[in-house]
This record gives sequence, structure tokens and C-alpha cells, in this order.
Amino acid sequence: MDDAVDQRDEVLDQRDEAGDELHTVPVSEDVVDSPSSDPIELDIDGSSSNPVDEDLVGVVVSNGVEAYELYNNYAYRVGFSVRKGNQRCKVYSKTVQMKMFMCSKAGFKVKANAGVRAYSKIDTRSGCGACVQFDVGEDGLWTVTKHVKVHNHELCAVDKSHLLRSHRNVGDNQLLYLKDLKKSGVAMADGIRFLKHQAGGSPLVGFTNRDAYNSIASDTSKRLDGTDSNSLIEIFRKRQSTESDFFFDFEVDCDSRLCSFFWRDGRMRQDYELFGDLLVHDTTYRTNKYDMICGPFVGMNHHCMNVMFGCGFLMNERIESFVWLFRAFLRSMNGKCPQTIMTDQCASMAAAICQVFPTSRHRLCIWHIGENSKKHIKALRNNKDFLDMFNCVLKYTETEFWNCEYTVLELWTYSISCLNMLVTDYKCHKNSWIQKLYDCREKWCPAFNKDYFSGGILSSQRSETTNHSISRRLSKTAGLCDFYSSFVSVTSEWRSKENGEDFRCTQGVPNMMMEHVKLLLHAREVYTIEIYFLFEEQFMKGNACHQEMVLNEGCQFKYHVWRPDIDIIRHEVSFKLSTLDISCSCKLISELGILYCHCLRILHIHCASSIPNKYIMKRWTKKVADGRDVNTGSMFCRAGVPPSIWVVEICRKFQRLISSSQDNSVTRQFCDEAVEEAKKKKYSAARGRRSAANKVASSTKGAVQSLVLESLSEIAGDGYLVHPSSGSSEFCQYSNDVDDNAVVD
Repeated sequence: MDDAVDQRDEVLDQRDEAGDELHTVPVSEDVVDSPSSDPIELDIDGSSSNPVDEDLVGVVVSNGVEAYELYNNYAYRVGFSVRKGNQRCKVYSKTVQMKMFMCSKAGFKVKANAGVRAYSKIDTRSGCGACVQFDVGEDGLWTVTKHVKVHNHELCAVDKSHLLRSHRNVGDNQLLYLKDLKKSGVAMADGIRFLKHQAGGSPLVGFTNRDAYNSIASDTSKRLDGTDSNSLIEIFRKRQSTESDFFFDFEVDCDSRLCSFFWRDGRMRQDYELFGDLLVHDTTYRTNKYDMICGPFVGMNHHCMNVMFGCGFLMNERIESFVWLFRAFLRSMNGKCPQTIMTDQCASMAAAICQVFPTSRHRLCIWHIGENSKKHIKALRNNKDFLDMFNCVLKYTETEFWNCEYTVLELWTYSISCLNMLVTDYKCHKNSWIQKLYDCREKWCPAFNKDYFSGGILSSQRSETTNHSISRRLSKTAGLCDFYSSFVSVTSEWRSKENGEDFRCTQGVPNMMMEHVKLLLHAREVYTIEIYFLFEEQFMKGNACHQEMVLNEGCQFKYHVWRPDIDIIRHEVSFKLSTLDISCSCKLISELGILYCHCLRILHIHCASSIPNKYIMKRWTKKVADGRDVNTGSMFCRAGVPPSIWVVEICRKFQRLISSSQDNSVTRQFCDEAVEEAKKKKYSAARGRRSAANKVASSTKGAVQSLVLESLSEIAGDGYLVHPSSGSSEFCQYSNDVDDNAVVD
């Protein structure tokens, strides 16, 4: 028996010498209340009332956690670190009968094979014999039966005890707080600095910087549980099992490696139903360590703010990759295509859009066109006059006609044909890049897109805003799961802002620049605040316009509307008084979704008291999202103060109490008594709950065992029964005379 114990001790020593990491022992649930007649009362937090050389023999605790805390607190006062040692359990029940805790310098480190090492680690073992032994009685109480206090090494000074391994630990709430700060874009070093400041300094925070980084890395590895891609797919599957409208899809290559994936939640589909007439997609950003292409699908809500429709990742920019992504997006949105889709100048993406979104109007981002011009016509851009005309062609063209002499498109702006001047004055009609720009003129020139809603957007900056919001939270080494967490955080922030604007619209109305104007009063009633300001701006522009009637056929009117000394082009407005039908040659009603200044001028002179319903686009109204489902379950389940926040707040309160009481012996004694009283109440409540649970479990277990024994007795009497899980080759003997409490050591 002694040889077996020695062999087990040797194995345990080797296991402990493999690393100095201290593993936390879970609290046992089958704990029995300590009898009130215990001769020795436990000071579980190891207060300074006990002398340093106190003999712990005879101290009684309730479980293994309290046993470890007792010896570890003693070690902190003396100046050494603790690790867990040997233990002896019952063979069948695996119940601990004896447990030892030793000085961390016990035993000797196993010498590894000599060789070159990438790092060096100091040897802290010295064969120290200091230890404490707990024996566990039949009542479940742990009693100190042996305490060796002699160390063969120098003890640590009191001001450095907090650096010993067993006295350092990153608590669950501290880890949660650091993770939340990291997700919010706060650097780890700043988060650790904040916790140290809240605790009152490095000795009081309970861990070192390296402990914090190791804990974050360990938590990340536990969450990943294998490959990053598998973990991400597992996250999607869990969400799909709990959210009926969650959608995701992924694509793997011939080697079963993840190469493309897309996901969206139920709220994104609802948002797309409301605001899916405009879709912005940009793939110019790579934001993870796999160098995959991030492609968020972004729109614009009724407050002119970003709204997320989904997100995809691609390994490359091939046509088939974009076709797969767009088809996954379209399938998740029940086949609804957007009116307008805004992208960058990617030929593969353009080809995929023609296949998947044939009815949508594909527009190019003018910002990307301007950036590309810096590479292709750099010399011409150095001329300021050319640059001004080039920007005018991109942004401010309104009408178009064909000029056969130059075989190029001339776009008539406010006063001149800018493109004609570009071609003739700067001799760029043979430039291949400008010719290609002309060939795709329908995709970027505003004059060709008046019949398609765009909300006034000329670039894909909204999608790039998404990339910027995520990139400031991540680095190039971030994995897919990290990106997913940041993406969820950004989407949550956007939804929170939208919710705030919805609330703002319900609490009041904006001030009007002109009082008692019925058109403005109606607009203020139906539109959101942001859209009302746009409407009011157009109304004020309309007041500065002149109108000239060119046709009067009873109820049918035609006007030429312009701003003197500003507009060279006169826009033609047609108005039918009986039906309040109105149209303008600028076609900004269909492009922006609100009545423009020319139409508002004519409605105002005809004393229109309200905006015709046919010209009120639902996507701009306050009530557009009233039918949208809101998941309030998660909101209510998160009510209250999170544990990590509560820990910081309570630590701050105690820190102030300690600081104000440290110089007065009376107040210090009062604080000690208050802590002891709170500690006794806490342990009493916890033991009471466990005791009640144990009584119920014990009574149930006893009843079941008695029924089983009676049944066995009736069936077998005194004899042999085949064990149900072992097969016919193993037998166990049953006898009525066997002691139920007999155990084998």
C-alpha cells in the first residue's frame, strides 16, 4: 500500500512540476453545515488577527475551496505561495478523504533534455517540506491534522507577497470587464491600467499584466475550440437554433476550407423590407488575419443614418465569388432586389450584378472614380481648371445630348458643356481611361439616373463607414470570430442611435423657419426630423424662385421655374389642380423621394394645404418602422447592473471607506467587524441553501435506494447478478447482509 502511495505521489509531483499554474477547485455541492459546537472558529479571509506562526492543526472548514483559502491566506501573511498536493479518495464514490496543500517550492523540477531553448524559465523548486494536510470526516467537514511550518528557502517580503503565484488571479468579473473594454476598442493596457486605478494600485488589483494577457488568450482559445472558421459556423448555428429568422450560408473549396460566407439576422431582413430600395456594397477593405474581403451590405434608414442588411466575406474577387454572395443575399431577402445598388469600380462585381440583380440600377461611386483618376490622369489633374470641370461633370450634370463631332458624351451643366471643354481644350479625347469612363456613363452620370431612387447618395461612403467603425476595434491579426463580435457591436450601436432618433421624433417637433405655412406643418407632422429639415430647405429655396406660366388649360398648368442670377437652366413644372399631380424636369422627386424646390414653389402659389399622399414616400415617415418586430426579451433579461460593473462600483465604495478609515483605530475596528459580520451572513446563507438542497437530495436518494434493494431482494435473494453495463462476463454479488456504508480504501 505504501509503495502504491509513493508511486502516486511521484506522479503527482511530476504533474505539478510540469507547470506552476494553479487550477481552481470547484466548490463541492454536497456540503454539510458545520456543527455549532466546533471548538475552533475559522477566519476564512486570514485577517491579521492571527499570528504569522499560528498552528492550523484542528481548524475545521466545510469544503475544499475553504481549505485552500485558509492555507493560501496563511501563506500570504507568511510570504510563500501554495500549490495543491496529493489527495486520497474512496474507490467507488470518488469522495475525497485526504487532501494536502504544499509550498509551491516543494519537490524538484524534472530536468529536460539538454538543447537550445527559445526561452528560459527559472527553476523555483527547492524541495521545501512545508505543507498542510486536511482529513475529511464522514460528516463532510475538512479538519487540519498536520501542519509543517518549516521552509528551506527565504520567505517573501510583505510588500511583494501579492506577486506570488497563488495570490494572483484574474477574477471572472475582471476578465469580463477587460473583454468588454477590448470589444469597445479600448487597448488591453489601458483596460488593465483602469482596473489598477479603481483598485487603488497594482498590489490591490490581484494580478499582473502578464496574467491579464494570458487570461484573455486562454479565454479566446476556449471560445474558439478548434479552428476559427468552425467556431464561427458554430456561432451561426446556435443563433439559428434560437432565432427563427436568422440566416447564414457558407461555401467551402475542394479542400473543405471556408472561402465565402454570409449572414444576417431577422432585424436586418425587416430593415431591408423597409429601406431596401437603396443598397450600398463596398469590398475595398480587408480587415482580418486571413486577408479575406469584407463586404457589408448597407442602406439608409428614415433618419438618413446607416442601416445594416448583412455582411459577407470572400476569399477573392472573382465573378463566381460575387455571384455566390449576391445570390445568398437575395435568397435571404426572399428574392427582393433593390432599386439602386451602389458599388466601387470592380469589373467582377459589375458582371455579377448583371447576373443576380438584372432589374436593379447599378451606380458607381464617384469618390472611387475621383481616386482612380489620380492614377490615370494625374498630369491633367494638376491643372486646376481641368480639375474643377472634371468634378463638375461627375457631380453636377443634369441633362445630356449627343455630339457627333467629338463622338463623346457632352453633359450640359448650369452654363456650359464641361465635357466638351475637357475634350477640346485639354485634348483628352484619345485618353483610354476617359473613354472607358464615357462607355459606362449611365452608371455614374446623375443625368442618366433620375428615374431611380438614390436618396441623394453619390458614393459608397456609407459602406466604408462600416469598415472604419470595425477597423478601429480590430487589428490585422484579428480572426473571424473577433470580426463577428465587432460587427455585432457596430450594428448594435447603429440600432441604438436609430432608436434614439425614433424617440426624439415622438417627444417633440422641430422649430419652423416660417410660421403658419400649412405645407411645412404637414411635413413636420409626417416626416422624421432629419427629413423635415431637408424638406424645409427645399421649401425655402422655392421661395427664392421665380415662375413663369407657359400653359394654362383650365386645370392643367405648365411653369418655368428658376432662381434669378443663379440658375441658367429653367425647369419645367407640370401641375394638374384637380388631382394635384405635379412633375418637374429635374426629376428629383423620384431620385430623392421628396418634393423639390420647383414643385414646392408651384404648390405654394396654388395654396396647397398639405403634401399630396402620392408624393409622401413611406420610407421617410415617422411611422415607417411601427410594424417592425422588436425583441424585448433580451432587453428585459439584461435589466439590472452587470456583475463586472457592480464589482467596480463596490470596489470604489470600499476603497473610499478604507482610505477614510485607515488613520483611525476605532473606524478600522468598525470596518473589520462589519466585514466579519457580512462574511458570516454570506456563508450562512450559502450553507443554508446547500443544506436544504442536500436534505432533499438525501431523502430522495434514500427512498430510491430502498426501493431498488427491495426489488433486488425479491428477484435474486442472496446470489449473483449480471452488471447491466458490463456484459455477461462480469458479475457482482448481492447479499442482504452487506453493510450499505462499506467502502474500499
